[in-house]
Amino acid sequence: MSRIGDLVARGVRVTVGASAGGGASEIPADFFDASSLRALTRFDIPPDADFAAVYEEAQVPSPRRDYGVDKMAEILESTRLASLPREVRVAAVLASLEAAGVSVPQVVSDAALREKALEAFVAAKKREADAVKQRNETRVSTMRQEIQAFVSENNREIETLRRVSESASSAFSQLQLRKRQEEQRLHEVLSHFLGDSENPIRPAASDPAGPTEPKTPGA
Repeated sequence: MSRIGDLVARGVRVTVGASAGGGASEIPADFFDASSLRALTRFDIPPDADFAAVYEEAQVPSPRRDYGVDKMAEILESTRLASLPREVRVAAVLASLEAAGVSVPQVVSDAALREKALEAFVAAKKREADAVKQRNETRVSTMRQEIQAFVSENNREIETLRRVSESASSAFSQLQLRKRQEEQRLHEVLSHFLGDSENPIRPAASDPAGPTEPKTPGA
């Protein structure tokens, strides 16, 4: 039921002029019964669709003799009546409806059907928007978890690579030290038989004692 129909169902009285010169008449609640409107839980048209497309997809029935709320608006907004007082324009609309054999309650019912179609359209699009939001939030949460796991894994790999690099650098430093020590040992062994100028081993650090004289075997 539309909001107008809901008010009527709660006891609110809606009255209109029955004709151009007639008195007021009350609109019964059954005029607002939108049971003839196809119940829709989803719409294929996008949220920015023209409302005419909404009414079409909801299968809002055409008003009697095309005298629905749009026709009333067209008459009220016509240039011929635009400059006239409100009462005169309303009387002209009522007279036009009476000539067409259409009552004001039927026009109001047309408006109520359109309102229900709009409410169904908005509700359907809200469900779609909520579903998109939920789906995207779930995906974002999954992606964040994947990123966190990726970062953690890469941080562990970075730390492993750093330790391997430090170990390799330390091993190379030890190799250089051992090489110098071995060169020094070889140099010292040969220094018992050769002078410094003749010694083919050149340790990285020179002996501060200076060159020594070559020695002969058994000396």
